[in-house]
Amino acid sequence: MINTFRLAGYELRRFKGPLPILALLFLVLVPLLYGALYLWSNWDPYGKLDQVPVAVVNLDQPVTTEDGKTIDAGNRLVTELEADPIFDWQFVDADQAKAGLADGTYKLTVVIPPEFSANLASGSGDDPQRAIVYLQRDDANGYVTGLLTTSVQKQLESAINHAAIGAYFDTVFTNLETVRADINTAADDANQLATGTAASLKGATDLSTAITTAADGSTQLVSGLADDKAASAQLVSDATSTKTSSAELVTGLNTLDSGSETVVTAADQVQSQSQEVASTLVPFLNTVVPVLPQVSSAATQINDAASSLTSQVQELNGEVGAAAASTKTLQDRYPNDPDVQALAGTINAMNGTGGDLAQTAGQVNQAAGTVTSVANTIDSAGGAPSGASTQLTQLADQSQTLATGVGTLSSGISTAASQASTVDSSVGGLVTSATTLDTTIGTQQAGAQALSDGLTTASTGATALVDGLTQVNGGATQLATELTDSATRVPALTQDQRDSAAQVLASPADVQLTVDNPALYYGRGLAPFFFGIAIWVFGIAVFLVMRPISNRALAGRASSARISVAGWLPIVGMAALGSLIMLGVVWIGLGLDPVNAGGSVAVVLLAAAAFTAIAHLLRTWLGMIGTAIMLVLLMVQLTCAGGLYPVDVMPAPFRAIHNFIPMTYLIDALRITISGGPSDHLWRDVGMLAGFAVVAVGVCMFVVHRRRRFRMSTLYPALG
Repeated sequence: MINTFRLAGYELRRFKGPLPILALLFLVLVPLLYGALYLWSNWDPYGKLDQVPVAVVNLDQPVTTEDGKTIDAGNRLVTELEADPIFDWQFVDADQAKAGLADGTYKLTVVIPPEFSANLASGSGDDPQRAIVYLQRDDANGYVTGLLTTSVQKQLESAINHAAIGAYFDTVFTNLETVRADINTAADDANQLATGTAASLKGATDLSTAITTAADGSTQLVSGLADDKAASAQLVSDATSTKTSSAELVTGLNTLDSGSETVVTAADQVQSQSQEVASTLVPFLNTVVPVLPQVSSAATQINDAASSLTSQVQELNGEVGAAAASTKTLQDRYPNDPDVQALAGTINAMNGTGGDLAQTAGQVNQAAGTVTSVANTIDSAGGAPSGASTQLTQLADQSQTLATGVGTLSSGISTAASQASTVDSSVGGLVTSATTLDTTIGTQQAGAQALSDGLTTASTGATALVDGLTQVNGGATQLATELTDSATRVPALTQDQRDSAAQVLASPADVQLTVDNPALYYGRGLAPFFFGIAIWVFGIAVFLVMRPISNRALAGRASSARISVAGWLPIVGMAALGSLIMLGVVWIGLGLDPVNAGGSVAVVLLAAAAFTAIAHLLRTWLGMIGTAIMLVLLMVQLTCAGGLYPVDVMPAPFRAIHNFIPMTYLIDALRITISGGPSDHLWRDVGMLAGFAVVAVGVCMFVVHRRRRFRMSTLYPALG
């Protein structure tokens, strides 16, 4: 093994003089130049964005809301930007901003349009508009610069939104005061509505009760009018019957009056002739005997007529009494009806006339009895006209009495006939009044029925009204309660509370990101990638100065393995030294501060061994073509190792290659040793890097063994 190191030392001893030694020093510094310089320039670009000049143009015009509140969101946004120097804000006019963006003075422009405040204030109206802030960049100033500005666009938008939402909530809080006052007013109105509906409900309830009572009364009225209608119909019937009887009475009395006149004439003749008989018997007998049968017959007719008159007067008085009773019922029911009162007066008059008529009929009946007695006496006397002169004298006296009685009877019959005519006229008036009353009651009955139906409908409507007002009152009471509760839920904020609430509502949620094994800086996260590039580039550059193996050693007696290792050791030694210098400078100079310092050193050394072993193999095997292949492999690994972007976003061919390249495992191992991570991944990466180194060294031994078979072209290329 000592011979192997000695053999490796021969290659280094070739470099004598300043320039060769400088060449070796350059090789040692290649990892530092590639790794440290790149990392230095990209170590914390986002931490220095406050040095990037950005133009801010405020064209906003403040607006005044309906309640007198001034919204000046543009100046508020400018204040927010000044308080948070994300960039090097330059507050200029529109022309300066445009010219500065074009010539590269400004990397980004922020333009606040004139309608910015107006659009924010529109949020309290019925046509809200979005407030817009215009950002403009020019990729001619550098696309990566544009990406840097875009990367903080969310932070810039947050500042813009904070100012915009703050201005918006100024309007909202002002409107909240108006809403709270309006809700309180509405609650007061709802309480008044509840009070009014309660009074209306009481009135509607009373109205419903009154209508129900009236409906019950109208039903009773309909029932009573139905009874009255039946009674009035009966009254009409009774009055009609009475009218018929009174007409028959008038006819009978007129007939009786005519008969009484005949009796009077006959009585007068009897009296005259009886007087003549008294003086002259024969003439008397010759004259009286033929007349006597007529007197007896007339007396019988008078007696029959008087009896009939008495019967008819009694019947008439009975019917008038029944009519008086019916009228009394109507008079009690309708004490204020003039028709009923007039009818009652007529019936009472008829009743009095009927009494007079009954008295007269009694006198007529008595006179008829006297006439009949006298006639019977005359008839008895006439049976023996040749009797005695005493009977003739008695006959003369009785004929005188008969004449007087017959005159009285005739006068009474005439009076009765006259009174019967008056009764008949009164009964006719009674029939007319009863008919009018019946018609009136019928009309009243129909009206009462219509009234009852209307009151029933009104009662139903009043009940529905009570139900509706009950619901309205309940709803008004509930509305008043809920409005009062709502008013208490609308906050009454002081200005300080408004400002605090606006800040919270402008950013109501904080997204808290927890990063395991944080890289802290942009450059710290890229260090594994740049370290891999630097060490791989060393493997390419080293053979510009050094030989992969010594041709002299190939011709010597040393084994192929020793020759191969001896050629690799100076290279891996210089790579290890350069890698450690790079790690130390980045650690001390930039603050790499790996969490696993020993692991980081070990992984860097292992990567130097693996990468140089691969480079040594290719250069030993293929010469300059091997160096070209190293360049190609560098490009492939830059795109497939996942040093910048996750493997998942790569195209499918790159994802397929990812697991078969050594830089993949170096980057993953350094990420774990610098920032932290699972140890099992670290051991896997270490094993893979060691495997690449061992395989490369082993294959290189085989290549060296093959190269020890010399050909003419190898010894004398020109001849070959």
